[in-house]
Amino acid sequence: MDVMHFILFKKNGSLRVEGECHIIKKNYIVVADQRIITGKQDNDDAVFIRCYPADLLHLRQDIIFEENSLTDSRYANKILYRSFPIDSLIIESTEKLMRMANSLPSCFLYLYCLGIDKCYFSHLLRQFVGVNMNNTLLDFFEQNYLKQWAVARYARELGISPPKLNVVFYQQYGMPIKQWLMEKRLKKSGELLLSTTLRVADIALECGFSSHAHFSALFRRRFQICPSLFRIMAKKTAK
Repeated sequence: MDVMHFILFKKNGSLRVEGECHIIKKNYIVVADQRIITGKQDNDDAVFIRCYPADLLHLRQDIIFEENSLTDSRYANKILYRSFPIDSLIIESTEKLMRMANSLPSCFLYLYCLGIDKCYFSHLLRQFVGVNMNNTLLDFFEQNYLKQWAVARYARELGISPPKLNVVFYQQYGMPIKQWLMEKRLKKSGELLLSTTLRVADIALECGFSSHAHFSALFRRRFQICPSLFRIMAKKTAK
């Protein structure tokens, strides 16, 4: 499961599950994967929230998982959705949180679900975040490593604290985030030095470095040669 859906029914509604229609009562919450299709409803009928692994990452780090029920773990992998009653105040609170930050509604609702069935939703959380987080982190950093962001900005975009992001990243890739970013940016800068006629200062900014001087210092430290001389020598070698 790559995406989890929370659907809060404010009125009676329906879900289509593998071709079958399931009626959902008013004031019920549904936790489902992406294969679930809802009936025709507008925003007055239900609240829809898409949840990604990164949204629940800090819950995965903080919660002590139940380990004593292998049966429940297997059961969690097969169920397409769960539904149970929810108080109208929870729905109202969720709608308010939706106006504040992307990950808050998902965390709030998942904590509520853990209160309903801790064993089931602990296993589901471990599966959802544990299975997907490696690809989620990698995809996120591959898409954004050229941006001039500090580690704190990357953490904020993922909805977790910088210390937790550093810990998770190191566990997954065996190096600090700053080192990974520097290696990726330097590699990209080397490619641009060889394949384009861009000025060194422009390449520095293009590759996420704060300045020409900062880029040149890191490049020289890493390759024992300055960027401009590296380009000149590469051209001579190619002739």
